[in-house]
Amino acid sequence: MGVDDVGGLGSDGVVARSMLGILSKRIGAAVVVALTMSLSTACAGGEPVESGASLHRGVSSDAARRSVTDVVDRTAAIVDGDWKVLSGPRLGLCPGSDGSGDAEDPGGVTWVYIAQRPGSDDPEDDLRRVEAFWQRLGITTKRYRSGGDDPDLGVSGRGGPVTSIDFLSSAEGGYSIDGGSPCADGDFGELATGTPSPAP
Repeated sequence: MGVDDVGGLGSDGVVARSMLGILSKRIGAAVVVALTMSLSTACAGGEPVESGASLHRGVSSDAARRSVTDVVDRTAAIVDGDWKVLSGPRLGLCPGSDGSGDAEDPGGVTWVYIAQRPGSDDPEDDLRRVEAFWQRLGITTKRYRSGGDDPDLGVSGRGGPVTSIDFLSSAEGGYSIDGGSPCADGDFGELATGTPSPAP
């Protein structure tokens, strides 16, 4: 696909921070709420997550990372264009985990991967292609749009090979794809630093 990396794991470059600032301003409140709800439910197969329940099902961290990277990259290839990696794959904690490793902590890690490119004057065809591709992968999709004379358009999804994914067409920020992996086995501290956690 030719996606250029400008903000990989642990990166805090000026360009990445600037682009992340643009992205955060243009994603509407409805999108943020939708992604948050997806992250809190889809790891448990779409059912509400019970307190203290294990959110990962024997999936390795590497497999989860590859899964979300593959879906985002293939989505970008369908739309084509000059895509740039905005963030990630970036390590995160599964919903309900604080990374402490305590007995009550369900643990587990996720990966978030975000790509961006200039938009299109008529994004409807791209939205249809993305939606159809995700549905073929077993991802449940939902269209959305913001208000105003020049609304942001998008399609969000959950399930299948990802926990949540979002394709946004914004008049100001262009196209973006934001994917979150399934919850996976792994120690956050160890994976983030590359250093094994001490034995209890």
